[in-house]
Amino acid sequence: MKVRKRFHKVQFRLKRWLGTHRRGVGLTFWFLLFTVFGGAYYFLSQYFSLPIINPLGTLGGEPLIALSDPVKKEVLHPITGVYYSNEAAKSWQGRRPLTVMIDNHQLARPYLYGLQKADVIYEAVAEGGITRFLAVFHSKNVGKIGPVRSARVYYMSWALEFPAYYAHVGGAATPGPANIHSFIAQYNVLSLNQFRLGASTYSFGGNVLLPGGGILSHINYTSTSKLWSAGEKLYSGTNKLPKFAQWDFKADRPYDERPESQSLKFNFWYLPAYEVQWKYNRDTNSYLRWQGGKKHVDKATKKQLSAKNVVLTYMTERSAGDGTSHRLYTVTGKGNAVLYRDGRKVSATWKRKSLSARMKFYERGTNKELKFNRGLTWIEIVSK
Repeated sequence: MKVRKRFHKVQFRLKRWLGTHRRGVGLTFWFLLFTVFGGAYYFLSQYFSLPIINPLGTLGGEPLIALSDPVKKEVLHPITGVYYSNEAAKSWQGRRPLTVMIDNHQLARPYLYGLQKADVIYEAVAEGGITRFLAVFHSKNVGKIGPVRSARVYYMSWALEFPAYYAHVGGAATPGPANIHSFIAQYNVLSLNQFRLGASTYSFGGNVLLPGGGILSHINYTSTSKLWSAGEKLYSGTNKLPKFAQWDFKADRPYDERPESQSLKFNFWYLPAYEVQWKYNRDTNSYLRWQGGKKHVDKATKKQLSAKNVVLTYMTERSAGDGTSHRLYTVTGKGNAVLYRDGRKVSATWKRKSLSARMKFYERGTNKELKFNRGLTWIEIVSK
């Protein structure tokens, strides 16, 4: 009897307490419920693949079922190392690489178009410490490229690495080792000369003016579609992908293994307007370009130029000895180089057996070929 009275008394007090603390008890109940189910989800998800836990999972160890099939990118571009789908690769598999001489005079830089869409870029002194670019185009269609400038034999020699069509506006014509016409004939360069092709391939874009109002140079622009069309018309049956040696490529270094920063600065001769600086960007794993102390911008994109790999390549430079300021470089053989990649500096050696061979880069002191990151590579030719 006494036990029953005590039970009813406790039950009465409990009901009264619950009525007073109803809200707190409810919150505690739901907290415990979510904690139990959350813990169970975390534990079970490590060992089971249940539809309610993992919507992409299946029972019985069967393969996961994707909601949609991704596009397979399995065709390697031979110059950049970038992978393409079979369908996308058709756009470049049936055409020849293009190389274009592009102006880099400090007064011409505001008129620069298309350089960022190149696959490889060579930069070297044309004369007087003033550099020009040889830009290799193949993987992308580019609607406007320029200003296009005149030819030099060593730029042509780099075009032979692929071998590519070579776009230019005239060139060094003084008799001697720097004469472009003799070089074209001797090495069967597929020359796309503006003097020969005219307005059908090159459009006039004004003049580069000197401070006093004189004309420094004429601006000529072109496009990849115009150049491929001209190449096929001049050299019937040549607009197809030739065989050439390829570099080795690798994936970018993981983000957490990249350094916070890296920079390099150098000059070709002595002119401040041509001093180059590259600064590493950890987020994109690429290098941003400055020249003459200013950001170097492609007018087509209105963005600063960048590259995935930068290679300082040291070559012997000398006068052509033809009574002009024309230069020559020793473009075959071997020499020192430095590769900047993934925010790191790698001592290297460049080697090239002949003008028909591709220049390759090796870990200095070994025969181990270096691997490049996929994308645009910028080769800086520096006098040793």
